[in-house]
Amino acid sequence: MVSFSKKNATLALLVGLIILVGTSKAQNNQDCCLSYTKRPLPRRVIKGFAEQLSSEVCDINAVIFITKNGLRACANPKDQWVKKHLQWLSIKLKKMSKLHNY
Repeated sequence: MVSFSKKNATLALLVGLIILVGTSKAQNNQDCCLSYTKRPLPRRVIKGFAEQLSSEVCDINAVIFITKNGLRACANPKDQWVKKHLQWLSIKLKKMSKLHNY
């Protein structure tokens, strides 16, 4: 049977606390959407988007639209206007990729 000295037990406890605090800090530093925008965004202001999944660090699924001036707007991926905007962005991306293939 292995016996721990008080010094080793204290060191193990300290390392465990550092790991625990480091993990929770990393999750708190995430920029998560906590709610959705109430109004649809005009297409002309949208530069791109990102997807937030509730299966990862954040609590809700969201589409994060990035505007031309760098703002971020959280939208509900189930909303019809969000689906239409994503489809429009997909078509726009396909057109751009065709231009770069020539």
